[in-house]
Amino acid sequence: MNNISVVITCYREGKLIYEAVDSVLQQSVLPLEIIIVNDASTDQSTIAVCQQLALKQVSNCAIQVIWREINGGSAIARNTGFSVARGEILVPLDADDILPIDALQLIESAFKSDLDLSFVYGSYIRQDRYQSLGVTINPDDICLEVMLGSKRFSLSSNWKLLGTTPLKRSLWASLGGYDPKFGVKDLHDVEFWIRAIASGGKYTNIPEVIYIWRKYLGNNSRLVTPMAWNQIAEKYFDIYQKIGLEYRANELLLLGSKWLNQDIDLYRKKLLASLRFGQIRFSTLVAIAIPRQFLLFLARWHQR
Repeated sequence: MNNISVVITCYREGKLIYEAVDSVLQQSVLPLEIIIVNDASTDQSTIAVCQQLALKQVSNCAIQVIWREINGGSAIARNTGFSVARGEILVPLDADDILPIDALQLIESAFKSDLDLSFVYGSYIRQDRYQSLGVTINPDDICLEVMLGSKRFSLSSNWKLLGTTPLKRSLWASLGGYDPKFGVKDLHDVEFWIRAIASGGKYTNIPEVIYIWRKYLGNNSRLVTPMAWNQIAEKYFDIYQKIGLEYRANELLLLGSKWLNQDIDLYRKKLLASLRFGQIRFSTLVAIAIPRQFLLFLARWHQR
């Protein structure tokens, strides 16, 4: 029996939860347990599926359903599941995603090959459309200097690490879990993994695909606004500064200030100063030039 707990959080995924659970039960190596956290769902289909799964009997793999009484969002729901998990290796799985058949075997082998590992990450398939083969993505270098920077010719950050990255329970506990202040509209996964990587824990890359992200089914990524990255830059400004990305933090803080219609002079002056010192970047030019009224329009549209 291995030492893996698969934790599935759900809210309104309905029958898609069956597919997530089945992808775990079809693994070449079964986990110790599957923990399903129902985050106080009011969706009748989701409730019914969880009730049926709570009664499901599987040899060599326990299935447990936890019913939260108050909806807390993904961060709190994941903390709930992790807190009761018996396995030392935690594998998060979103209820609308699935695992390829050898995922747990690859994850287990990686952790067994080096007992000092705090987490592992691997390639994943991102499906943007129904029945598409998807695009295989290997995050490659996940150092913060790379992932917190901007993509080339873009305002977007270069973050590629999935929030559902397998980790040791001890790492989660040492970091105090996910920050409950980061809700559905916030980058709760990014916030957690910034702390995890900055903690200096050892990790390794699995080149094979260990996750299938059915992005077209998810809603959370559509809720992310400039305010989400503004919140990250505000909380971790010292990290941005330490790794030479202070300008990037100022870009995100400037965009967030425009989105909220707040004073922008401080961040604008800092970015203009970096330009005068010859630090000319596409993202900086766009962050300065993009009209405040345009972002205000987007903010009002997003609220509606």
